[in-house]
Amino acid sequence: MKPIQNYFYALAVVLFTTGAIAQNMTKTDPVIKKEYQGVVFSSDKSLVENLETSDLFSYSNAILSNPNLKELTAEDSYTIFLAPDSFFNKMDKEEREAFLASSNEYVQKQVLNTFIIPGRLDSRSMMYELEKRDGKPLYLKTLNGKNLGVKMKGKNLVLFDSDHQVKIKDSDFYHSKGFFHITDGYFMPESEK
Repeated sequence: MKPIQNYFYALAVVLFTTGAIAQNMTKTDPVIKKEYQGVVFSSDKSLVENLETSDLFSYSNAILSNPNLKELTAEDSYTIFLAPDSFFNKMDKEEREAFLASSNEYVQKQVLNTFIIPGRLDSRSMMYELEKRDGKPLYLKTLNGKNLGVKMKGKNLVLFDSDHQVKIKDSDFYHSKGFFHITDGYFMPESEK
């Protein structure tokens, strides 16, 4: 009788293990979608793929799609704060064209590096940290090694440095490597304003 029990025991182990491996192989993360002004962004697309679905971010997407600036989005996971086209459209035409010119890649990289944080950071985490600090600012280390400040102003999260501040207009949009949040602008060098 003992060999039959061993046989069933071994069979149970094999079936359990096979079932567990099969579950791991077929398990996928759910796709998270969120809409912004009629455009649906999705966690199963890269940042650039998401931005390509909308004409609201064509200027930022043009910079991020530049092969010479691919390192901006090369991190395994990152959070980026993005300004929509409405920000660039407020600039006068010459300033906008000068900033977006391919000869200005260095400045584009410096501006966007200020708004990219390694890792995944949602608005709930930022607000939680601010609450723990009793309203004192939170500082995030950016890709360029500088500190990006986050504070509450009324009910809005605001990003700031020593000279500028921009409001987060909408938050917690997923891309395949993390989050993006929509701001009302970027910190532009004085010559680019």
